[in-house]
Amino acid sequence: MKNEDFVILQLLEETDCLDRERTLVKGVPFHQSGAGLLGREKARPLVLHPPPGGFPPVFAVPELAFYCFTEAARQACEQAGLKGLWWRPQQ
Repeated sequence: MKNEDFVILQLLEETDCLDRERTLVKGVPFHQSGAGLLGREKARPLVLHPPPGGFPPVFAVPELAFYCFTEAARQACEQAGLKGLWWRPQQ
């Protein structure tokens, strides 16, 4: 079966960049919260440390249940007309 209208992305490498002290889950630092995997709305704020060399365009963080995209990757996906992606800006 072939469907050129559907693409799935699977990342095999993870980027260990979550700030476990400054990322809060219900007001408690992640490392004290007992949380294992964070969904889209669980962490407020979500704080990431840039890895050496900077973030790749698309990356997976071990503690997150979603992939992260840089602004350049977001723009490329929009220009390509990809659908089904959820964007939440981080500071």
